[in-house]
Amino acid sequence: MAKSQSSRTSDDDPKLLAILEGRPCPDCDDGELERGTYKENRAVVCNSCDTPRAQLW
Repeated sequence: MAKSQSSRTSDDDPKLLAILEGRPCPDCDDGELERGTYKENRAVVCNSCDTPRAQLW
């Protein structure tokens, strides 16, 4: 049986979030992408303009 999403921990975060984390924001000049939440989903969001670049649900 497949593992439910609710049982995931920070140790098994998807690779996409790890790949995007730390990159410069393409929407603003000052921001950097960091892991966070967007609309209650795990996401990578700009720390300056709060624009989400990827979210998982």
